Formats: sequence, C-alpha cells, structure tokens
Amino acid sequence: MTVSNAKAIFIWGTVVSAVIFLALTYDFHRKVGMQTHEMKLDERVVAGKWVWQKYNCNDCHTILGIGGYYAPDVTKVMSYRDRDWMSRFIKDPPSVWPAERRMPNLHLTDQEISDVINFLTWVNGIDTNNWPPKPMALVASQALPKPGEAVFKAQGCSACHMLGGVGGTIGPDLTKVGSRRSKEWIEEQLKDPKAHNPNSIMPSYAKLSEKDREDLADYLSGLK
Repeated sequence: MTVSNAKAIFIWGTVVSAVIFLALTYDFHRKVGMQTHEMKLDERVVAGKWVWQKYNCNDCHTILGIGGYYAPDVTKVMSYRDRDWMSRFIKDPPSVWPAERRMPNLHLTDQEISDVINFLTWVNGIDTNNWPPKPMALVASQALPKPGEAVFKAQGCSACHMLGGVGGTIGPDLTKVGSRRSKEWIEEQLKDPKAHNPNSIMPSYAKLSEKDREDLADYLSGLK
C-alpha cells in the first residue's frame, strides 16, 4: 500500500465516520424531543420539578428509574390517579391513604401541589418504552384480557400489592392469591377489609360498582 492510498483511506474513513456520527446525533436528538414531548415542557412543569427537588421526593419515590424504593414508583402515577385525588393526597396523605408506611405531610402550598402535579403529568406522558414494566401476571393475561384487569389498573392496586415480582410491598403479594383465597372471600375483602382483619389498613372499595368488584374478584381469584 502506498502512502497516498493510506492517506486516502484515512481521510475518507474519517469523513464517512463523521457523517454517520452527525446523522446519528441528529436522529437521537430528534427522537428524544418526540419521546419526551418537550414542546409541552413549560414553566409550570419546570416549577414542579423544583418542588420535587425541594422536598427530596426521590428519597422515597422512583421516577424515570431514579430514586428510592421505599414508596411507589410514580413515573406513571397519573395514569391511574386523577388530579383531584393527587391534590388531596399530597395535601394530607394520612387522611386519604392511612397506610402503615405513611407519607409525611410536607405542608406544601396549594401552588406547590399544583406545580408538582403538572410535573408528574408531564413525566407520565413521556414515552418510556413501557417502563416501569407491567407485572408478569398481567402480561401473561393479555392474550385473554379480563375486565377485572382494567379495574386492578384503574384503582392503582399495584401501588400496594405485588404481582409477578413487580409492585408495592405495603399489602400482600397477590401473584398467586387465587390459590389461597376464594372469589367470595376476595369480594368481601374489597367491600369491607376490616371484616376479616380489624387492624387492616387497606381502604374499602365499597364504592366500586357491584360489577367492577365482581370482575376484580374474578380476576384475582384466577391468579394461581
């Protein structure tokens, strides 16, 4: 190989590599903007991020894969909690959810509550490629979807209960709950948790419609 050939290979190799690098860089930034819907990243969202940092919410909660695991992952919390519920909960957590591991009342102002909910709403809209992952039991059941699965998701049951290794640990693991509890027992538990255990911290779901409660009990009793 001559010196001129070596120089040509080096120069053209550098040019081609640079073009590929620039193309990939452009494509990366284009996709990031689309996935994070940065066009919706306004001052209200930024203000909410400052509130999130001010109160060190990551000490207990995970968001976008970063944070503690003491409390529920809130990356997609706005998928199953509406703005009104979140506002009431943040303002006075024990009165809305009297769980054993209680979130402290941080005494946020109404404006701070509104801002942090705006932030969580924006995060909820980010395309995270289905992260956090769905519980294994739910993924396995998608071939034959059941009405009770939708109720389970809508009520945010995974915030306290684990399914297939994914979910909260405040309540019992429900991965194989159907092997130890009947459908009737589960229905009674949903309607009045304290009927089975006077010290239960699980909230009552008596306000659910009879159909939703029956569908949820049918779904859970089938997890064996």
